[in-house]
Amino acid sequence: MARVGRFLIVIWAAGGNVVPAAGLACVLSRRGHEVRVLGPPALQKRFENAGCTFDSFQRARGPNPVEEEVFDENLLGWTRFISGSRLADDVSAELDREAVDVVIVDAFLSAALSAAEKAGVPAAALVHVLYQPTVEGPTATLWDPTRPLVEATRRYLGLSPLDSTSPLVSALWSRASLVLACMPEPFDYPLANPPANLRYVGPIFEDTPNELPEPGRPLVLVSFGTTNMRQGQVLQRVLDALEFLDLDVLCTLGRVSIRGLRPPENAMIREWVPHMAVLPRVSAVITHAGLSTVMCALANGVPLVCMPMGRDQPLNADRVAALGAGLHISSQSSIDVITTTVEDVLEGSSFRHKAQQMADVIARYGNGSRAVSELEALL
Repeated sequence: MARVGRFLIVIWAAGGNVVPAAGLACVLSRRGHEVRVLGPPALQKRFENAGCTFDSFQRARGPNPVEEEVFDENLLGWTRFISGSRLADDVSAELDREAVDVVIVDAFLSAALSAAEKAGVPAAALVHVLYQPTVEGPTATLWDPTRPLVEATRRYLGLSPLDSTSPLVSALWSRASLVLACMPEPFDYPLANPPANLRYVGPIFEDTPNELPEPGRPLVLVSFGTTNMRQGQVLQRVLDALEFLDLDVLCTLGRVSIRGLRPPENAMIREWVPHMAVLPRVSAVITHAGLSTVMCALANGVPLVCMPMGRDQPLNADRVAALGAGLHISSQSSIDVITTTVEDVLEGSSFRHKAQQMADVIARYGNGSRAVSELEALL
């Protein structure tokens, strides 16, 4: 370590994006760095437990608590939050209040990245989706319709426009000192033109207490994320598909309110359980294929059944299948198809073997140590 650094993390509560930010906060704090976090009040306890000081947004407000709202049905409201001048004002005020050496920003908080650029403070964009599709592939232009609001905030800050010949996200991230991709490089799609500021640093996990269930029958973890995607019907079909298999089921709801769920006798339903605390006992994961859940499973060498429901999930599921670490089926699959697919993954030794190979790859990234080394180089 060159010296003790003063880091500011800017985060929002969008589900799996919080995991690498909170994990990185833990590692930085243990290394003796000063870590402040700026985010929504719902995340305060989580980051204070990681050894950080926490300040809440003052002007910026999301449309509603993300746990109660279907994000995808209020894109305009969320775009105003992540790209608007109020978030830029909050970050600028925090930087004015106390000196910072490096700002670590959720990669999609464009207003926060622009505010750090205005202040002349080195910024690291923390990427929690597959990098290649976001800058070169099928989702590269997904955020382009928000460019007018992003550019309006940059004008408000007195910054020059972004490169109009590049997709918005690519142009924005090119202005950061570092782009930290929180996945193993072999899991991503191959890049044609890797930028100089890109670093693959692997997934970063939070410290979790040991919550291993008692040994017994094979245990299957069912998890369809921490944000509302109207996943109740899918969860019910999955639970029905597992009812008569010789295994136990742990289903985590992610604090999403799901009314009328009918669990079978072999299933335990929990609001929230840290996945890393139970995965060493798990034989397979059935999931929507959010990147955080996928990375947790593969870090423990656990194969997956992926049933993506939207967002970046189909891309993650495709990579799991392409690497042989699980199977990708439709979220509309019948009970019989789900049952057969789960049996195939549990009985096919090649799936676990490929998942364990990816676990070895992930372990070499050191759970945040590579990211911290890159950040310390900015001091």
